Amino acid sequence: MCPVALAEKLGGRLTGLFSFRHNMTMRLIKCSRKQILGCLVGLTAASAVVGVALNQFALDPTAVVAPLLSSHLLSSSGVTKELISAQLGSEINQGHFPEQAQLEVDGVRKSALVEYGLLRESQARVEKLFASYKPDYGAFVAMDARTGRILSMVSYSREHDVPGNLALQATFPAASVFKVVTAGAALDGNAATPETMVSFNGANHTLYKRNVQDTRVTRWTRKMSMREAFARSVNTVFSKLGVFYVGAKSLLAYAERFQFNRQIHADFPIQPGTARFAPEDPWAIATAASGFTLNNTMSPMQGALIAAAIANDGVMMEPYLVERIQGENGQALYQAAAREASITLEPKAAASLRTMMRETVMTGTSRKAFRQALHRRLFDDVEFGGKTGSLTGLKPAGKCDWFIGYARFNGARIAVAALTVNEKKWRVKSSALASEFLSGYVRNEKARVSIASYIRTPATAAVAPGH
Repeated sequence: MCPVALAEKLGGRLTGLFSFRHNMTMRLIKCSRKQILGCLVGLTAASAVVGVALNQFALDPTAVVAPLLSSHLLSSSGVTKELISAQLGSEINQGHFPEQAQLEVDGVRKSALVEYGLLRESQARVEKLFASYKPDYGAFVAMDARTGRILSMVSYSREHDVPGNLALQATFPAASVFKVVTAGAALDGNAATPETMVSFNGANHTLYKRNVQDTRVTRWTRKMSMREAFARSVNTVFSKLGVFYVGAKSLLAYAERFQFNRQIHADFPIQPGTARFAPEDPWAIATAASGFTLNNTMSPMQGALIAAAIANDGVMMEPYLVERIQGENGQALYQAAAREASITLEPKAAASLRTMMRETVMTGTSRKAFRQALHRRLFDDVEFGGKTGSLTGLKPAGKCDWFIGYARFNGARIAVAALTVNEKKWRVKSSALASEFLSGYVRNEKARVSIASYIRTPATAAVAPGH
């Protein structure tokens, strides 16, 4: 079980206990005999409490202890996220995940065995989807929103040789996915609620300056709640939210919380996304807030992080690919640990935004893709949510189609970002790819948990009365 899930399950107590045991052990070196006896009493008590907790929740001690103590016990190895990114980054950027590597640590070359957090089955599922639908270009990322662990990362091109990993390139317009930032800023700043009604003129998916700047009510004026406008991706409503409710300063601040204009810290290189607009220009604010601009760009990896932050109650975790690294003699050199990247929203605002993302898959722009999943009894206890976006991009050239979203079930929080780029002919919607992946992932996880529960349950034999 991952450290974050463990902290949730045990009320955050075990981390402190492990730290306590480690600190007391370090003190033994300098202590007097009387102090040593006192330390041993404390160690015994802490060990007993930890043992009871592990036994009560049927947790694997090795799976729990290694991540929690990695920062204490492995810090002397010199292997860090930054070092991994610098020395394995070029391979990862080409879509390769070397399991053996020569790492240079403090001037010394070390042979290392690298274990990734990627799930083979998830990787194979995404690769099969791309091979089946054959978009011109595609990229997909799936991650555990609670920890930042990357479960799947795939870059695809049907015919062209593409330099680098498309999942890590921020050359794609963020399009209407940026409405997540605008909605988050409005909700977290108490400027609006999901039920706030906004008056507007014009069609849903066009954007004209006169419809944003002109506030007069005519017989063609419509009113729509922010929830419905989000689900249906109505550009003019979100342009007005950006200009008249959120404002340039707040919009930029929340964009940076979601890692636009920032270098995302990870154990692999990610091209930074951008959100650029002139704060004194209302039209620039309007186009940015609605995503109707090429000046907002992001990578599929950042898209997954945005979805993960909303799924994780507003907390964005640093992404990581490498689970652990061992030396050639089996010594532990590195163990991944969950680490916060940013607090994007308060939990209440994130929960409100999730209601809008649920509306997207139930009645909005991705309802067709999720219709089957939402009507299956197997998924009755699963919360699906997402946001779509589409805009013609330049690198690579073609119509970019986005879906970022999540599935929450049984304590799990899985986030995804799917991107397809089509030059002429539409081959598949990104929301369809995401729906197929999430449905399959949830189905497999439920089956795994069911089997594990069956194995742990003691077999009982029926005894006939009188025997």
